[in-house]
Amino acid sequence: MKKLLLLFLMLSVVLFLSGCPGDDDDNGDNDTTTDSGDTGNGSGDGSGDGSGGDTISGNLVLQTADSPGVSPCPLQDILTDASAISALRTALESGTLVYLDVPFNGGDSDIYRKKCGLEGFWNPADNINEISLSNIGLDPATDPNITNLVLFGNAGICADGFNNSSFGVGEGFPVAGTYRKEIKAAHQGTTYHLRFRAVVSGSSAGNTFASEGITPATDLSTLVYSVDGVVTPHDDVFSAVVAAMSASTSAAPGATVEVRTSAGGPVIFTAAIEVICVSAS
Repeated sequence: MKKLLLLFLMLSVVLFLSGCPGDDDDNGDNDTTTDSGDTGNGSGDGSGDGSGGDTISGNLVLQTADSPGVSPCPLQDILTDASAISALRTALESGTLVYLDVPFNGGDSDIYRKKCGLEGFWNPADNINEISLSNIGLDPATDPNITNLVLFGNAGICADGFNNSSFGVGEGFPVAGTYRKEIKAAHQGTTYHLRFRAVVSGSSAGNTFASEGITPATDLSTLVYSVDGVVTPHDDVFSAVVAAMSASTSAAPGATVEVRTSAGGPVIFTAAIEVICVSAS
């Protein structure tokens, strides 16, 4: 199950705090990232329409902003077939995983929006760098959890106003909106290419951890997480998401993660996740 768990740890903003593996290029300039009031221009291949209005679909219907004509979309056969899903899980468990990322460009004021995969800035053709866990400072032989992903993986860069001077002080919850990211898994001569969509929302969306009174090293593990309504320990969130996903002829495999500061308290952050396309080559 370890490799399958790592798949979700490497997703940019697919889950709360997963943010995206950032280039810690603190060069003193002021390249700003996500701004909840800026929907972007949808440049590139037309993958982002700038509407900011997508909602979780609950089914296998592809939206214009999903780039349905760009590989691995529109391929969804694996998502609807239990045997194919099983083979995919084996590849994710035993194969080699890489996260597809946009090369860092310090002169691009939208670079962190692009890295996060925020709608209006996401263009699958731009994600040409293949990033492993070791590339972001994590041990691929050990299952990381939310806390160490934030501490060692530069997660949290999708908070509102994040820029090159924000590392260590400006990390936080991704801004509300729709995000898309991709991962590849290679195993025994077959490479799977997966595209994910996530819709995030909540009163804490976009806020820094500091503004929420959260010290990542000690407090992330004390937040209350639930996956599809089931309270889940901090260390088990990602495996619970995996367990919640199943093949269907109509519904996209997915799960909803909710975060609270205390048991029975209000939800402060929600990430609704869907796997929307998978190809095998």
